Amino acid sequence: MPNKVIKMYKIILSVIFLIFLIGCAQTNHLSDEYGKSYNALFAAQVVNPDAPHDSEPVDGMPGYTAIQIYNDVYLPGLTESASSSVQGAGSGVR
Repeated sequence: MPNKVIKMYKIILSVIFLIFLIGCAQTNHLSDEYGKSYNALFAAQVVNPDAPHDSEPVDGMPGYTAIQIYNDVYLPGLTESASSSVQGAGSGVR
């Protein structure tokens, strides 16, 4: 019985090793253009490339102005009004 178990373990480990070996053997190269669009979009998002070396504070709006804009513009869209509620929603029993 122990010989059969050892033999089974060897077979299982061999199969797992072959699966890993096959996965590492892929040599497909996508293209020379692969990733260029990602890099271009990432570079376009950089506002100040020297930011890690710039110790100046960021210019922006005061906090109270940001809160006022949030309360006036964004908050009403997040709250549900009585006129936009779903009509006829119920338990489905007639």
